[in-house]
Amino acid sequence: MSIFRPLSEPEEPSRYQMAGISISCPHCKNQTFYESRVQCNACEPAYDEAEPVIKTATAICCSRCSLILYFTNKPNKIM
Repeated sequence: MSIFRPLSEPEEPSRYQMAGISISCPHCKNQTFYESRVQCNACEPAYDEAEPVIKTATAICCSRCSLILYFTNKPNKIM
């Protein structure tokens, strides 16, 4: 069982950019990734200290070396 589940059946990997800059894998320099939404296991005080805040992030997985990069804001897919 994998902890990284794509949003749908894996299609062709895509290119992404964040803040106008193309994303490349820091390990292998590849520029194509698979995208997924992930839930962060972090508890931060909300209005009530007993109420956890569940945050989500976007994860992109390198199609070559499988390194996973996390973003709190969703990166833009380059068409």
